[in-house]
Amino acid sequence: MMNLQALAILLTAFCASAAGQGHFFKEYWADFDKAVSNHTDGRWRVNDPELSLHPTFGKRPEARANGLMLIHVDDDLFSITEACLYLEMWGGHPHTTNKQFFLNGRGPYPVNAFGTDQNHCTYSYPAVDLKISHLVRGVNAFQFACDRGESFWGHFIIDNAAVRCRLAPEHPQIAARNLGTFAPAVRLSSAPGAIADQTALSLEGIPKPAAGVVRVDYIARYEGFDDDGDLIENDWHGFTFDRQPVNHVGTAVTPPYRVTWDTSMIPSQTIPMAVKAIVTLQDGLHYETATVDGLTFPSSRPLVKMFKCDPLPAPFWSRASQQKTAVIKLPADISNVASARLQVKVWDGGAGKVSRPFQINGHPCSILSGRSIHDVVYTDIQIAPATLQGSNNVLTVLSDTEHHGIEILLPGPCLTLRFK
Repeated sequence: MMNLQALAILLTAFCASAAGQGHFFKEYWADFDKAVSNHTDGRWRVNDPELSLHPTFGKRPEARANGLMLIHVDDDLFSITEACLYLEMWGGHPHTTNKQFFLNGRGPYPVNAFGTDQNHCTYSYPAVDLKISHLVRGVNAFQFACDRGESFWGHFIIDNAAVRCRLAPEHPQIAARNLGTFAPAVRLSSAPGAIADQTALSLEGIPKPAAGVVRVDYIARYEGFDDDGDLIENDWHGFTFDRQPVNHVGTAVTPPYRVTWDTSMIPSQTIPMAVKAIVTLQDGLHYETATVDGLTFPSSRPLVKMFKCDPLPAPFWSRASQQKTAVIKLPADISNVASARLQVKVWDGGAGKVSRPFQINGHPCSILSGRSIHDVVYTDIQIAPATLQGSNNVLTVLSDTEHHGIEILLPGPCLTLRFK
């Protein structure tokens, strides 16, 4: 059975010392247990310490959640060189502060707010470095906490979590499978200094037979839409939804593990780009290849530029028929725009009975699930240039639901234009 969870942690930077080097790793995912978490909705909910006796919210079922997570790490800790905790995390109610956890009673380990403490709506994928000595072989207890700050209710949610362990070359599982010389590399069809709009990526150096390779996922580093919500635009791009990769370069499952990297709407770059691959093998092993960097577009490539809301409302969140607006300012003359794309992430609490919940200059755009899933929805769609106008472009969000409604997540909506 293919392990479709392998890419989840690699989409977030692990440790600075790992940059550019090929290495093996394993990951151990948390399984939700309502008896342990004292709640039933399949998500780890974390509340501020005063919530249990809150006159309004203290009797809600969410108030019973205790923020406790158990992860079983069945590995030789003496053969692990680094470890981190990866989270798929809804930032929670704006102004929630001081997110943190203890590992087996040791810590605390702070968790970056990524803008929630500044009253923004957020969803992020932090990878928090762990001290290996704080782990135990077997069941590990992670106790999460937060403070209310200026929020009406300090609260955030973890949808998925995993401990990722980087393995030493002498790890027993690597030795048992004779993988000491396993070192595949990414090959590009375009020259490093002239990356084409459509560039093929493949993997070379896979032994025959293919060493139990199950799949290969490619990711790229470049300056663009902050899709993982970590407030960094020049970053490894892609994120996970229910542990599955989204917005990465691509996935291949058969030799030579070829995918096509569409770079046509990646913004013009100020520094070189990079790519690497995550190779999933049988028996829970994963291999991150060495990074191929120094990648640039040819000088003749048309200008591609990303434009953001300035300023972004805090929070950019509509509910109870309270319309919110923001502006993306484009050049005064956009007659030479060849193509345009909209990228936006939302926490979809539903539009209620509103027929046009999101509009650009009065033109509706579909950015919701249509099912009020109370989860992340990522949209990357083509926009007709005629929808846009020079200078100010007005974005409106409207929901008439009583509770969550539509939460526009950081970094907010972005327009990317490719000029003729």
